[in-house]
Amino acid sequence: MQRSRIGHDVNEAPSLGTCIALAITHVLVIFDGIIFIPNVLGKTLNVPADTLQFITFGTILVAAVFTFLQSRRRFGIGAGFILFVGSYSAFLVCSIDAVRMGGFATLATMSLLTVPIIFLYTYFIRFFRHIITPAVGGVVILLVAVSLVPIGLEIWTGTQVMTPDMSFSKLWVGCVTAVVLTLCMLFGNTALKLWSPFISIACGYVAAALAGLLHFEHTLSAAWFGLPPLAWPGIETNITTAHLPLLFAFSMAMLASMIENTGNIMLVQQISKRDFRRVSYDAVQGGLYCDGLSKVASGLLGTAVPSIYCDNLPLIEITGVASRRIGACGGAVLLVLAFMPKVGGFMLDMPGAVLGGLLIVIAALLFHAGIGLLTINKLSNQHGLILGLSLSVGIVAESGSYFGNIMPEALAPIMGNSVALGGFTAFMLSIIAYLMPKRSVQGTFKPDVSELPKLQEMLLHGKKKLLLSETELDTLMLCCEEVFCHMLEGDPDDQERYLTFRISKVEDRYFTEVVCGHKMDDINNFAVPDSFFSAKPEELKQLGMILFSKFARDVKHLEISGYSFISFVI
Repeated sequence: MQRSRIGHDVNEAPSLGTCIALAITHVLVIFDGIIFIPNVLGKTLNVPADTLQFITFGTILVAAVFTFLQSRRRFGIGAGFILFVGSYSAFLVCSIDAVRMGGFATLATMSLLTVPIIFLYTYFIRFFRHIITPAVGGVVILLVAVSLVPIGLEIWTGTQVMTPDMSFSKLWVGCVTAVVLTLCMLFGNTALKLWSPFISIACGYVAAALAGLLHFEHTLSAAWFGLPPLAWPGIETNITTAHLPLLFAFSMAMLASMIENTGNIMLVQQISKRDFRRVSYDAVQGGLYCDGLSKVASGLLGTAVPSIYCDNLPLIEITGVASRRIGACGGAVLLVLAFMPKVGGFMLDMPGAVLGGLLIVIAALLFHAGIGLLTINKLSNQHGLILGLSLSVGIVAESGSYFGNIMPEALAPIMGNSVALGGFTAFMLSIIAYLMPKRSVQGTFKPDVSELPKLQEMLLHGKKKLLLSETELDTLMLCCEEVFCHMLEGDPDDQERYLTFRISKVEDRYFTEVVCGHKMDDINNFAVPDSFFSAKPEELKQLGMILFSKFARDVKHLEISGYSFISFVI
């Protein structure tokens, strides 16, 4: 997939000034969300001022460190893309319950006890490759967009619902921000698109000043520099059966975070590379390991549970700059904000109408990005129904108008959250579909050409079980033989490795997956020679793949934890 709008992809480095300016723009969009849970906890519960200051400081510090680490790929930690970290709304209700039950020490313990869910899933992610797919990630991103629209409108209007008596000044300021950004994106040149977020925010600020909506309460009351009081809440060690409902609620929120973050990391890969071909599960693993460590760090500090954001990712498409250097600069900006409360206060003083107008455009771009993930590969009727049901369930949860009186309070973090409930539905339905009995055959072979007759024999014996016609058998045998030979070239001298072939009948198609324990060239990375008579020997080796491409459909090549997975459909 070619993305011509990208001016600087993830591996390129624009000027430092540009990176810092764009990093500040990313932070402007999400800073309120980063400290969302500490703010709500402070307003909802009787939290001592010293503790709240420490929790807020710790939340920003964790966001700074792990935003930087997400932009790296050292020791398998980090996705290597622009991924910002901050407090996550799915943990809001259970965090309030935890603080009410035993203070921030209980919150820290619940986080530490449930974070192994992230690490276990990440380590065994290759077993979930048919469960959490790019299509499932696309549904999650669509649900994020669905949930972002009412949030943007609420911030824009300053009310819980759009009311007829909404002030005209707020409507005007938000429209100025949204229209300027949209026009810059639609009709601007490369330079104008690059600076369009800043231009739209600046226009929004001017409109807000003219409308009398520009105030600086947080900025004026905050100190320039400072450290919070040392009010570490500690960790609760006296866990009893009374904590079990709370532990279950945190587990559900952790699972929702895991599913959404998988989709976020898939999405950022798609929009950050000009030559995007496939999702790298190694990057997904690195990003999830980093996310798990951020949750461990927040638990040890006693701060709000963090997660990866996608709300700011459309800025990559708006500006055309996906350089990981922006993520590193964003971490530095957040680090400065942790020690400079006045600068953080200035960001919090952004007029709600300006931020709301910006978020509505970002939600529109998230719809586009989610559809892009959904359409990477053709969906079967079964998976199309699963994803459609998941999207419908998420929209019902977002409405908050159904089944509210019969749901246990412990399930509130997932039952009232569109992303959590829709993602969980897709996860469970995909598991059920994968585990359902199918007509299938399987065989394991040594990586040697002499094993080809055994592969042919397996297919011949499976003809009746799979209900293959003669034509289908010949086609399947040709495709399997070509994949077998292609995978031999990846590591031909290692005789201890094996190739496993699994063929299943799915609806009216035959799905084949081949697994081996080494990496190899992308099966789609070949070109037809200009002339077969003058072709070089290495070009002639591709003739089998050219023949394979004429018969196989929906060809995928994944690499996870050192394993290669090639699948196709006939």
